[in-house]
Amino acid sequence: MKILHTSDWHLNDRLGHIKRQDDIKARLVEIAGYLEEHQVDVMVVAGDLLSTYNRIEEVKIAISQVNKIFKPFLLNGGTIITISGNHDREDYFRLLHFAGDLTAPITPSQSGARPNGRMYFVSDPAYLLLEDKRGQQVQFVLMPYPTPTRYLKNEKTRFGSIDEKNRLLHQAMMEMIDKIRNKYIKPNLPSVLVGHAHIRGNEIHSTYKITETEDVVFDVSDLPTNWAYGAFGHIHKPQALAGTTHIRYSGSIDRMDKGEKDDEKSVVLVEVGASGRIGEPICLPLNATPIYDIIITDPEIEIPTLKDRYSEAERALVSYQLTYQPGKDNRDTICQKIERIFPRWYDRKIIIEGSDLSLKSYSLITESKNTSEVVRNYLQEQLQGHQDKEVIFALVEQLLAKENL
Repeated sequence: MKILHTSDWHLNDRLGHIKRQDDIKARLVEIAGYLEEHQVDVMVVAGDLLSTYNRIEEVKIAISQVNKIFKPFLLNGGTIITISGNHDREDYFRLLHFAGDLTAPITPSQSGARPNGRMYFVSDPAYLLLEDKRGQQVQFVLMPYPTPTRYLKNEKTRFGSIDEKNRLLHQAMMEMIDKIRNKYIKPNLPSVLVGHAHIRGNEIHSTYKITETEDVVFDVSDLPTNWAYGAFGHIHKPQALAGTTHIRYSGSIDRMDKGEKDDEKSVVLVEVGASGRIGEPICLPLNATPIYDIIITDPEIEIPTLKDRYSEAERALVSYQLTYQPGKDNRDTICQKIERIFPRWYDRKIIIEGSDLSLKSYSLITESKNTSEVVRNYLQEQLQGHQDKEVIFALVEQLLAKENL
């Protein structure tokens, strides 16, 4: 069975005021090409299919694009498994899960492999047995991001501290893995673990991951390495874990913020046979969107060189810092020249040469930033670690939709 491991699609995401929809769609088209080229049987999306702030209209657009791009793969008998991550709103994801079950019902007591040619939205811990066209069966243990509603259903949902909540979730997730292994795993068949989790020891540099203080953190020793493959999402930098080559974060499919500007993005192809993994996993490159962080201190000299220095200026996402001299330089004219070269700029800071004003106090507010984005960014910062964060965000989204913001 050929398996393609991806994660962290963040459909319909934004960087500042720039919509990322076209960038992400382009990466999905590349991935669809790999599915055909390598005759993949199963594609795994290890969490964060969507983005936290997606409204239902945006979700419809995103799923419509996924349908169009990957329908040929599904019609050809391919299977897609996507688990829920920390950026996937649980209400949307469960809706997709229930809708999928209604569209193609599966008898719970059915024995043997589950049907191919469909997309499985997995919102709770699960076991899935699949079979490829050649009859090879592989077991998938599916562990969405640890939240109380997924892992602590019969226990209290209010906690004395973030540490207490994280400790209980860590314990519950480990117990669930053991329960599935003991109840369902057949020792004569290869198994793949799919999870969305923070495993200590990885390289982190993205604002898309919540801090270790509020995250549920696992040690490498928590995850046995005797799986045929371990497919993880949550950390955007592609990397292998635990000194292995087969327990991996595939990373996000595009550069999502300037913390990822130097990342080479990819997806992972692995083949699993009756005796386990066949050969080593292969990383297949993606043509990720360039992100430039530019500092301009002498506009007259530097601006004419920008196009030559930045070969993908029109496609790139750009944050720039401009230092200028009042009386000598026309700030607005200079900004217009820069933004014609970099039409997809998402942030800018303006400094008066020789001024002792802090960079922050003299930063221009992006004119196109709308009220809803300001509200969401503020709450994201203020509610870090709050136990009712997801409930509050759901209520805020309802209010924003009601006010058409």
